[in-house]
Amino acid sequence: DLWAKNEEGRIHGLIVERGMEGFSTPETHNKWSLRASATGELIFDDVKVPKENLIGTLNEGWNIAKFLLTHERQMIGGIGETDIRKEVHEVAIENLPINSKGLISDGVLRSQISDFEIDEEIFELTIQRITDEAKTGNNSGALSSFFKYYGTELNIKRQELLMAVTGTDSLIWEENEKSDGDLARKFCRSKGNSIEGGTSEIQLNIISKLILGLPTK
Repeated sequence: DLWAKNEEGRIHGLIVERGMEGFSTPETHNKWSLRASATGELIFDDVKVPKENLIGTLNEGWNIAKFLLTHERQMIGGIGETDIRKEVHEVAIENLPINSKGLISDGVLRSQISDFEIDEEIFELTIQRITDEAKTGNNSGALSSFFKYYGTELNIKRQELLMAVTGTDSLIWEENEKSDGDLARKFCRSKGNSIEGGTSEIQLNIISKLILGLPTK
């Protein structure tokens, strides 16, 4: 899909399909980090898009885009996530020295992991509460910015801690006998969370204005 302004400055969503006259993608490149999607240049040369390829109602494109952006921010924040992953402390126990009490010997790192996992648990409980409220018809609205911002910060912190507890092995980019390179790619990818779906600075502005009700000046 493509989102663009017309001559009147109104935003519309259009479905541009492969094979349409004037539309081409000359070269596609693989992405860094998770390599989740392809990246390539899109060339539009007098492309004619039929009316039936309009997304939604005429002149309502911006409202649709904002609605989709809300869901994108919730997704980036972790709402609806179902994959099971190791807790940071579990990875730490596998990679760090353990003292006679069964605790991670590095007290500073142990404290950082504890603080992170407490914050992560609180965030997950908050997501569950908002999800339950959504089932009753309560729209999360501006809360999507909160989830996007805090979920982003948690993910960045998680990747930083995983790099810290696994040491130099976590720096390996390509797969070998010691690592599959996943940690390094996820660490780099986590930085993108602070940009996609609206930067963290934009989310903080929305939170301050629409959730906290703080003055804009």
